[in-house]
Amino acid sequence: MRLLFKEKKYAWFLLAFLWVFGFVGSLGRFVMAYYQKDISETLGVGRSFLGATWSTAIFIGAISAPLGGWLIDKIGYKKVMIYSAIANLLSLAIVLLFRNPVGYFLGFGLITGIAGIGASASYVLVANWFKHHRAKALMIIGSAGSLGLAVLTPVLVSNKSWLNWTTVYTVLFIISLAFVPLILLIVRSNKEAPEEEAPAPVQESPSSTNKEPGEEQSPAPAEPVFSLKKMSEGFKAFLLYLTRPVMLVIMFALLTCGISMGTVEMNLMAIHQLAHVSDGMMSSSLSLLGLLELVGGVTFSILLDYMPRVKALAYLYFFRIAGFAVLFFHFDYSPILFSLIFGATYLGAVPGGILVAGEALNEGKKQIGLQTGILLLIHQLGGVVAAIAGGLNYDLAHNYQFLIAVNVVFSLVASAGYFVLYRKGIGVKKAPVLTGEVGA
Repeated sequence: MRLLFKEKKYAWFLLAFLWVFGFVGSLGRFVMAYYQKDISETLGVGRSFLGATWSTAIFIGAISAPLGGWLIDKIGYKKVMIYSAIANLLSLAIVLLFRNPVGYFLGFGLITGIAGIGASASYVLVANWFKHHRAKALMIIGSAGSLGLAVLTPVLVSNKSWLNWTTVYTVLFIISLAFVPLILLIVRSNKEAPEEEAPAPVQESPSSTNKEPGEEQSPAPAEPVFSLKKMSEGFKAFLLYLTRPVMLVIMFALLTCGISMGTVEMNLMAIHQLAHVSDGMMSSSLSLLGLLELVGGVTFSILLDYMPRVKALAYLYFFRIAGFAVLFFHFDYSPILFSLIFGATYLGAVPGGILVAGEALNEGKKQIGLQTGILLLIHQLGGVVAAIAGGLNYDLAHNYQFLIAVNVVFSLVASAGYFVLYRKGIGVKKAPVLTGEVGA
């Protein structure tokens, strides 16, 4: 068995494959942040329509996340990744072919949301292939889009004279088209992952022991892959965990993180524009945000692996308080300072919360995808809240101060919650190695 840093070399190869596609996928994030004015003019719609479309995509994606997680538990992460990639490809095709409000809403709003079924796939793939460096692996995957944003932003901005949003989407479509067959060829399950412990032997009933030696028992009927009963049981089992204080803290923290992500992804450029920030400063802050996401992601991945996870997460949300405070009291260098502070904490909250949940649930042997999907659902709902609240805030007050203040308060509560867990010794142990065969 060939190992690299205590992990199989093929695990790192899979990680590199996902990272490359995530790097290129940052093109979509750049279009949404930078070309909103151009998209509005091309489609003949206002910014509120773009916000509503983005909220729809996030909401449908939030619903699709636990469904996709359940599908991963049933049919494996490889097939779900293929279905998600096809949905992304279809969404880009619709937006490019039908350049009108209906086509944009259908492609970017509805179909992109359905592609959210693949949200849990990378987490389950990492759980299946990695044993010693899971937090770092998740951070590396998450850093792809951040580094892509940092590297590609100055390139795209410097060529804005001939580049427009449809050109960038066309490039992304071509790359996405190549990604589907590559999944078929490259992605596979780790068949050597430790299997679940065999259940204790059940005593045979008198009727079975009285059978003749040559008489065979009829095989048990095969369980259907898609069972609403099984899915319902998975949700009920997850609801039982909500009685644990650690889960309530994690869910609130992930909701807070979703609100912060939605604020930054959808409204940060508008916040800077209201403060009359120059184009050069905005471009530099966006690029710096992506770069700091990478550096901060690596830093927090190390903290999550080598110190109590809840303590590291308490620090993470504390830093976010400072970041949004800088944004609230907007001054000349606020865009740069905010990118430095928030970028350093961008990637740690979601994988960190999921890892702490794994410790609390101690249910690595089953329902991995479903549990991860539900937690991602909560995070995505935070993005929906931020998009709606940001639009209402601007319509009523012509600024985003209330939304920024909400981020400060919620981050304070999340940081305090994780700190209380740390003081009580809850969720401070290393996450157990997830076992069980994960199909692909």
